[in-house]
Amino acid sequence: MAYWTHPHQLAVLEAFYEKVRADPASATDSEFLVNIRKAYWPTNCWAFVAASFAIIAPGCAMRPHLARDLIADPIDAMIAGGLTDPDEIVAQGVACATNFSFGTEPTPEGKKWLLEEWPLLENEAKTIFSEKWNALCQQ
Repeated sequence: MAYWTHPHQLAVLEAFYEKVRADPASATDSEFLVNIRKAYWPTNCWAFVAASFAIIAPGCAMRPHLARDLIADPIDAMIAGGLTDPDEIVAQGVACATNFSFGTEPTPEGKKWLLEEWPLLENEAKTIFSEKWNALCQQ
């Protein structure tokens, strides 16, 4: 049974995730990243943070070695949304596992990843934040 049925790009991503769960070798890492990012849609910064965490969390659970690349997307949106304190990054992702006010609920696998694995990436998240913040300050 599919967890996501709409919007269309989430239904397509759900089918992709199911295919990769059944046959992990059916997609290269590059194809994996492209398929995940095709599920994004235009919205405001904070809605994107919630949607992108819901979208990437199952992928990060399946391919943890791609998490550093994928978590950069919601971190970009956090910075665009005005977040200035890197100590708040992990809390934002954890909140996405339980607060669906923006309408994108993570899959059960995604919720588990956000609650259990995402907090373990705090140092990596802060490093990404700092890199992106410093790049903005140099422009």
